[in-house]
Amino acid sequence: MSVVVSLILACLFVFLAGFNVWNMLTNRGTSASRSGLWTQVHRVTGYAFIALFVILSYFMLLRLKGWSDELSPRLILHMVLALSLAPLLLVKVIVARYRKAERDLLMALGIGIFTIAFSLVTLNLSIHYLRDASTGKVPVGISTTVILLVLISAAIAFFVKAQTKSKSPSLNKSAGELSNHDEPLNLTLARIESQTHNARTLRFLLPRGRNLPTRPGQFLTFEWMIDGKPMTRSYSICSSPVQTGYIEITPKRVENGYVSQFLNDRAQVGLTVKARGPYGKFYFDESKHQRIVLIAGGSGITPMIAMLRYIDDLCIQVNATLIYCVRTAQDVFFNNDFAALQGRLSKFRYVLVLSQQSSEWTGWSGRLRREILDREVERALESTFFLCGPPGFMELSRALLKDIGVEPSRILQESFGGAVAGERHSAATVGPLEIMFSRSGVTHSVSPDETLLEGAERNGLLIPSGCRQGVCGTCATRLLSGKVQMDAEEVLTDELRAEGFILPCVSRPLSDITLDA
Repeated sequence: MSVVVSLILACLFVFLAGFNVWNMLTNRGTSASRSGLWTQVHRVTGYAFIALFVILSYFMLLRLKGWSDELSPRLILHMVLALSLAPLLLVKVIVARYRKAERDLLMALGIGIFTIAFSLVTLNLSIHYLRDASTGKVPVGISTTVILLVLISAAIAFFVKAQTKSKSPSLNKSAGELSNHDEPLNLTLARIESQTHNARTLRFLLPRGRNLPTRPGQFLTFEWMIDGKPMTRSYSICSSPVQTGYIEITPKRVENGYVSQFLNDRAQVGLTVKARGPYGKFYFDESKHQRIVLIAGGSGITPMIAMLRYIDDLCIQVNATLIYCVRTAQDVFFNNDFAALQGRLSKFRYVLVLSQQSSEWTGWSGRLRREILDREVERALESTFFLCGPPGFMELSRALLKDIGVEPSRILQESFGGAVAGERHSAATVGPLEIMFSRSGVTHSVSPDETLLEGAERNGLLIPSGCRQGVCGTCATRLLSGKVQMDAEEVLTDELRAEGFILPCVSRPLSDITLDA
């Protein structure tokens, strides 16, 4: 093989290894559709690298054929480095094929492969060019190669840093996905569809040219203006993220639900509303979740249908079981969708449980219980469970899953509703207290008996929130000064607690406080 051809193949060899590392670094956390595209690019590049490795290894063995002298230390080192690539490549192919969720391991393997490839090429190039070099002059070839490598490495490092900075979450993002300073969306209601006697699906058009990078299962926080009063509520997106021109929500009419009654009884096409998000860590990720079980109660089906529509739109081969618990057959949301999904998704299993069954009903009835899980869920210990519904329903679901041995890390949950059930703790301090938002410089009063979230909303200030029960972590905000009492804080990690984060939706002031918001 000529020197020129060897140089070109060697540079291509290092480029392919470096490109795959760059690909993994810069495309973490991207949208699912883009992630799928870059996964294919990564696969093609990886197999091209393996093919080139086989070709270069073949020519290396040809050079050694018939070698009569003892091998030099440089050649031995070259062979050891080259042969060490083989097991690394084999492990990487196996992990990428069967354990896609092991991103850190894939990254470590990719960096290791790039390091060895770079060392191999640098070793050969340096020896080749330095062999004829004099002490007073460096050959043009080696100086050009070094300069190009330095420039390319600097450009890649700068680009990776810029990408990481643009994608790295702020402290508030680490707790709730997005910062509370994100620009709101102006949505317009374009279509209304009845689901049941007390629920409607509302389709809102996105602003022209505005992209909403949602994940299936996330929600938006809406700023409704009803009868001149600002009202903030969060609703799961029930449309597929693949649909980029609109989003849909399905609010259920509840007793004393000021916003839900407005949306079901008075909302008309043309209504405009501001929304922020998407928020939430409760979402389906096809790179991590190979077998899923969706357990929904009542209107908790809304994030689940978004996941199933997404799976259907992209033809994702994932084993999915939906256990949907409602009172009667007339209370089922998205009935037509489930019938269609059963016909299109070969790995989708739909289980309906009615608590008030009719005489014609032959399926499961009563409350969710272990017998249903044992009969309807295959390989439960290998599945990821998504729970959404009323607090009591989710407590029961978690207890049943714990009873059959499911690891807590495999149980994801989402809940929307009012304040946390139980006694409202009253602070000892008498009279209103002050809460200051350090970023915006706004100060307002808050009662010791209301949560910080309620006080902020009463004064027209937005803190992104979701469950309003301290279970989703969306509203997590750093407390800069003062003391609060939290009714629940299990969702906060030890790192977030150490950094001073609290949950405003379940926090009541014990003194004047300052929030990093």
